[in-house]
Amino acid sequence: MKSKFSRLLTTSILVISTLTFSGCADAEAPKDTINATDRAAIEQIIQSYLMENPEIIRDAMIALEEKEDRAMLASYNDALKHDDRDPAYGPKDAKVTIVEFFDYNCGYCKTSTEWVKSVLKTYPKDVRIVFKELPILEGRTKTSRNASLAALAAHRQGKYKEMHFALMSERGLSTEKIENLAVESGIDIDTLREDIKDPKLAKHIEDTIGLAQKIPPLTGTPFFVINDAFMAGADTNALQSMLEKALKS
Repeated sequence: MKSKFSRLLTTSILVISTLTFSGCADAEAPKDTINATDRAAIEQIIQSYLMENPEIIRDAMIALEEKEDRAMLASYNDALKHDDRDPAYGPKDAKVTIVEFFDYNCGYCKTSTEWVKSVLKTYPKDVRIVFKELPILEGRTKTSRNASLAALAAHRQGKYKEMHFALMSERGLSTEKIENLAVESGIDIDTLREDIKDPKLAKHIEDTIGLAQKIPPLTGTPFFVINDAFMAGADTNALQSMLEKALKS
């Protein structure tokens, strides 16, 4: 951290010094009148100021990282928002597109589910939500992947929302419980069992995992992309603020 800070400090001094000298030279004197003593003095002033106000560098680092992350997300826009295999609700030309990556065994995902429901209900014409199955807890739970496969299989019967929210409302997602939830959601269980075995569904999940691995800030679930902004976690107040800002843009 210290070396990174030092490099940025040095760069900041050089950049600001260059801008300062250029401005002074254009306004007052030829560049060759700025001697080494003047340069050293100005650099010392700038360095002292930055050391006394290090939050300037911190804020610059944060802003730079956010800018880079936004640019990176934009480069994956089609995979994020326009994969026809993903269950999605809301008009394709909606003002706002929300993409959610989640795992059915993730407690934070369950916490944010009511907010997702409310968005679907409150903004049916202005918001589109894309659901990304990301069973990253499979290694620990041994049930996350099967739940995702069941949800995608239910999507083939036009029952994704019913299955998705049913799975989010339960814990301990054994095969028996998943099948019981499917029946309660009006899903043909025999068809579901066959569709779960389809390699295309497994490939869909693997592609989503591959996409998630390309997104540095996506280190856990839930992860939301709201237009060109993003947030990790289940702070629904912050999510609502992001949504309202996007709707006004």
